[in-house]
Amino acid sequence: MKIPPSKARTIHWLLVFTLLLSLLTGCASTSDVSHPTRTQLGTIPASHPERGLGSLQGYLDKQAVLDSVALLPPPPPSNSAAFAHDGEVARSTFAMRGTPRFELAVADYDLKIPSLVNTFSCAINAQITEANAPYLYTVLRRSSSDLGASTGAAKEYYNRLRPFQLNHEPIGVPEARAFLEKNHSYPSGHTAIGWGFALILSEIAPDRANELLARGRAFGESRTIVNHHWYSDVVWGRFMGAGTVARLHGDPTFRADMDAARVEFAAIRAQGLAPARDCKAEAAALAQVTPANEVTAIDILLEPDATMLQHAAAVNARLLKAYPKGFALDALHTPHITLIQRYVRTADLDKVYAATGSVLSHKNIADWKLKAFKYYYLPDKDSGVAGIVIKPTAELLKLQQELIDAVAPYGVDTGTAAAFATTPESPAVEPPALFDYVATFVSKYTGEHFNPHVTVGVAPQDYLKGMLAEPFKAFTFSPASASIYQLGSYGTAMKKLNAWDLTH
Repeated sequence: MKIPPSKARTIHWLLVFTLLLSLLTGCASTSDVSHPTRTQLGTIPASHPERGLGSLQGYLDKQAVLDSVALLPPPPPSNSAAFAHDGEVARSTFAMRGTPRFELAVADYDLKIPSLVNTFSCAINAQITEANAPYLYTVLRRSSSDLGASTGAAKEYYNRLRPFQLNHEPIGVPEARAFLEKNHSYPSGHTAIGWGFALILSEIAPDRANELLARGRAFGESRTIVNHHWYSDVVWGRFMGAGTVARLHGDPTFRADMDAARVEFAAIRAQGLAPARDCKAEAAALAQVTPANEVTAIDILLEPDATMLQHAAAVNARLLKAYPKGFALDALHTPHITLIQRYVRTADLDKVYAATGSVLSHKNIADWKLKAFKYYYLPDKDSGVAGIVIKPTAELLKLQQELIDAVAPYGVDTGTAAAFATTPESPAVEPPALFDYVATFVSKYTGEHFNPHVTVGVAPQDYLKGMLAEPFKAFTFSPASASIYQLGSYGTAMKKLNAWDLTH
């Protein structure tokens, strides 16, 4: 049938109008049916429901999750400067225990979705709930699974031990210890999730980006404050979080959900829904900075001349031959005579140096003749730490007492592992009894209880007993220099802080 031209034009415009109306109403609609790429609320299964976190199955399938093994470098090796820095950062946080910042870091451990969303409520300046923002909540519930999955491959591949497994310091969430020991340290999954949330929410509320990113950074820093993660774990966890959010933007369902989330957040703002969290207290806690080590464990000592050094080296070689697992005399085991050990305020170290130098400057110590007259050893299970014993003289005891008096104004009674120097090879401070030994050195091991000696090595006790039974040929020597060291593990003079040449 032939349609008249006038009627054909009418049908044409009706079809055009219908198409335009369909397009316009489709764009304006917020129903799931009109947006097939948008998540259909209530249809996404929980991700690992046994964990009780409230997260949903992620947007990314297994093949789309970023490969953390391919993307990340290996964790810092134990002999690297990066690992030494990890240890320094860990020790610097010990002084924060019991502070509001530490308590906030403990709270940041909770990865349950309601807690996570609430964590960022002050930063975004709004209270977000599943009821008032179902799509925004869905974005966060689904993204948390993708962000958490982004670190899993590297964790399993590198199996890095967590800091508390090496430094033996307390952790912020003790009840999580068993889980943390099985869920390896590198990189930090908590950090990836927290940084990912900060980035996503910064897109939802770009005018709050500074506050949100700052809170995301602090969320990662909380992992070091509670001694659950190394600094490098946090750095690379943040990297995986950022990479995962970038990857999520390639997913059409994620983008559609984000569009819906922006509309919801605008409505929340229009209603003026303020955070239920105590934002003033949170701001005060976050304002705390990680303090420098407030206390330093020091050893004020005399370093002997060549005569003693030669005798010490000969005995050390003998002991190493008998017990190759012992230690050689080197930069970490330099022969010396300890005068005092104690804790002092780190901020007062310059005053300690000045006071020590003043005492030394009034004496001709290099002219002293000290007598080495026997061996001794301290038992340690089946072995013993051996030394050459020096006869205490009146001059030596007087020097010791003057140094005790000179540094007393700057001393403190106790210290933690943060007061000691460590090395990448030995990041822990051992043994625990060392802390008390340094605290009581002045009261228990000076004056009439002083046993001046030069430590020369380690050997089995049976061997040392035989060595002590041998005749000892006494010799004399003189002090050549004096130094202040920071003590390290096992009470070694590890890090030289200041020194005085006594021969001038």
